[in-house]
Amino acid sequence: MKFTYFNDTNRPVKIHPATFAHGASSENKPIQPLEERTFSLPKGSSPWVKMWGNGEAGLTILVSPTFEDTEEINSEIDHNWVKILDAISNKVSSGSYKAWFLTTKATISENTLTVYCSNLFQKDWIEFTYIDLIAKTAFEVLGRELDIILKMQE
Repeated sequence: MKFTYFNDTNRPVKIHPATFAHGASSENKPIQPLEERTFSLPKGSSPWVKMWGNGEAGLTILVSPTFEDTEEINSEIDHNWVKILDAISNKVSSGSYKAWFLTTKATISENTLTVYCSNLFQKDWIEFTYIDLIAKTAFEVLGRELDIILKMQE
């Protein structure tokens, strides 16, 4: 899969290092105004793109491969995850919920909640920012402690 970005911002756009750590490839120099840059992504993936401003430091873009849901994961979605997500949506901002939780899927076994993330950046962010919130909320909703595992959707 290839993703092409056209810089129409009138400012150089730096490429976030996680773009390459997550499996995308491209030239690693800033994208100049009116320049087009193509990113190659792993087979079977599509781009998840986020751009943000860093004040005077300029703009940064992250291109991360997202893998499509598999039927296996979709068929095993636990309705309790919907209840947990609903509770989480009341504890985080709307923007945070949409960015980090909206595309997640999950399965729940006896003592384990497995959350499937659509890209590595999302997985890493949830792991370092929201793992305790997920565990606490799961306990509130289900009345029992669960081990939380984060995985990539394949």
